[in-house]
Amino acid sequence: MLFLSLLFGSCGADDNESNTQDIATFTYQEAKEEYEILKDRLDVALTRIDELPTSGVAIYTGMHSGEFFARDNTSESKIDYFANVELTVDFDSQTLTAQITNFTTNLENFENPEGEILVGTGVFRFDTGGDEIGFSMPVRVGNLTQGNKIAVFDASAENKGRFFGNGGQSMWLRVSSTFNWIQGSDAGTTSATVGHMYAVME
Repeated sequence: MLFLSLLFGSCGADDNESNTQDIATFTYQEAKEEYEILKDRLDVALTRIDELPTSGVAIYTGMHSGEFFARDNTSESKIDYFANVELTVDFDSQTLTAQITNFTTNLENFENPEGEILVGTGVFRFDTGGDEIGFSMPVRVGNLTQGNKIAVFDASAENKGRFFGNGGQSMWLRVSSTFNWIQGSDAGTTSATVGHMYAVME
């Protein structure tokens, strides 16, 4: 199961011109380079709660990463990956939804698996004290497939987070995830990862 610890980051207004590329046809190394470029843009100051939007809907686009995590791993496949992510944040209702697409991995014969992971409606709260954001979000299980390999990407989230930058212009999410193999040489085992999501308001 995936646990997302949310931290929200930001960029300046000029950064809205280009958030991240669609990595559907990227190699793993190309996706890694794109991810590092995006991550470097989000080293900014914390957004205080009284500086956050109180209304409106914002779309955040960016990338999601995962690196092999030995503790929860039962598979011989030590997977690292990158993917595109898009999040829709409704500041009126303090909810958000998301989708994760275009996975690119370092695993042979699973370099560009097909599949889309849909994230159920999440809720964030401002009543936790200080500038922390209370957060919970279910992530619906989805299959990722390439050739004879099929993995179930499983996820859920319940933690605290923060907004960063001018008016919550970008997002940083800490992520742990599992690939539960149901077909292929690793069937019946689990590949575990930890990583992050970085996304910028469009």
